[in-house]
Amino acid sequence: MAVSLRHPLLGHAAIFASLVLSVGVVRTVYVEPRVREAKALRSGEQRLQTELVDLQSGIQEMEGWAKAHPGQDLWTFHVRKALPSGDMVAGFLRSIVPLANRHKVKTELIQPAGSLTDETVSDAAGNPMTYRRAELRFRIHAKYQDLGEYLGDIEALDQLVVVRSIAMQSGMPQPELAADVTIWLYGTP
Repeated sequence: MAVSLRHPLLGHAAIFASLVLSVGVVRTVYVEPRVREAKALRSGEQRLQTELVDLQSGIQEMEGWAKAHPGQDLWTFHVRKALPSGDMVAGFLRSIVPLANRHKVKTELIQPAGSLTDETVSDAAGNPMTYRRAELRFRIHAKYQDLGEYLGDIEALDQLVVVRSIAMQSGMPQPELAADVTIWLYGTP
């Protein structure tokens, strides 16, 4: 039983083996790198789509800000800032005098409420920032609309200020209201 080299099964086996070998070589050399490249491109596309959605939401926020603040330039808009803690109370009191005069608000009492406290918050980049907070209590007298405009102007100051609470009392014989107002001032340590 000697098998001849010219046997048809040997030729078919050699052709099949070369076919399998060439498919393996093509798959290794051409197909697999292209599959890896396609996967990398798909992940890059997903990353770019995520960035595009983020940029589009940022543009919508900028357009919303521009509609809410007509006539103001977004690039030159200044943010409220915290004064140094040694000057924050004096600077605040100096800045509210013209506001009180404009809105006809009379101040009966100004007193600090407690001592300075430190608060740590995250800034826009996620870095921790420490602010020093002072709490002031005011007893003021004004008409209702004047009081609202005065407190609105206080919160619009360049200094980092929050009107924390307002307790109003109506004085029946007078057209003015008496209000106990708590204001938080923030400064840098």
